[in-house]
Amino acid sequence: MRVLICGLLGLVVLTGCGGNTPPAATGGGASVDKARERENAIATCMKRKGFSYTPSVSRPKKPDAGTGDYAAMKEARGKYGFGAFSTFVYPRPADTQEPDPNQATIDNLPDNKRQAYIKTMNECRVAALRQVNGLKVTSVADYQDQMSTEIENIDKELDGDPKLVELAASFAECLTSKGERVTSARPLQLSSRGAAVWGEQAERLAKKGAVTAEAARPYLAKEIKSALVDLECGKDFYAAFVPLSTRLTNEARVKYGFQER
Repeated sequence: MRVLICGLLGLVVLTGCGGNTPPAATGGGASVDKARERENAIATCMKRKGFSYTPSVSRPKKPDAGTGDYAAMKEARGKYGFGAFSTFVYPRPADTQEPDPNQATIDNLPDNKRQAYIKTMNECRVAALRQVNGLKVTSVADYQDQMSTEIENIDKELDGDPKLVELAASFAECLTSKGERVTSARPLQLSSRGAAVWGEQAERLAKKGAVTAEAARPYLAKEIKSALVDLECGKDFYAAFVPLSTRLTNEARVKYGFQER
């Protein structure tokens, strides 16, 4: 959910989030059209103020398999567990995305002009968010504050949903009876419990040195077993939690200028 904080409009330049903006999208729905409109508005604003700017819209990402569907989740967990040790056994290919075209422009500017460019770009992006997305924002900091509040509200809604709270209680009891470590029965905590537990173990192993696929396989086998127990205990919980979480998150993403996932 907190991916809302970074990734919009190449905010690496605005906020230091890190990463690059992918190449321009060639398709997509209304959220992509909005992104194109906003990028063009930024380019127009920058040109008016004497700066060059290349509109760049990221390609829509394909949704993950985690839709709350039991069969899909069982298949994924049967191979990847919670996604911790599988990163060593099934490493993903290196990111081959092209860099943000505007980053090269910024990097080639002398310090005094670089600061002026970034300041102007921030102003133009905020103006575009107001013009295209109808957001009442006054600055990048204000934009981030509003997103943070939105995320907090989503968290509160998920943790306070009566049906999820009831399902989470049964989920936690089942996990405990199976010998799984449970520190909280709150819906949000339960939804990420397994990934957090096994992620910590993977980090501890990685601190000892490079982890080979061979060395990680025994850990992954145990993680998969735990992930399948988690799924069996949380079958009803995930069927309710994931669709609601996805809907609330996508509503917030669209509101703040992101593409749906």
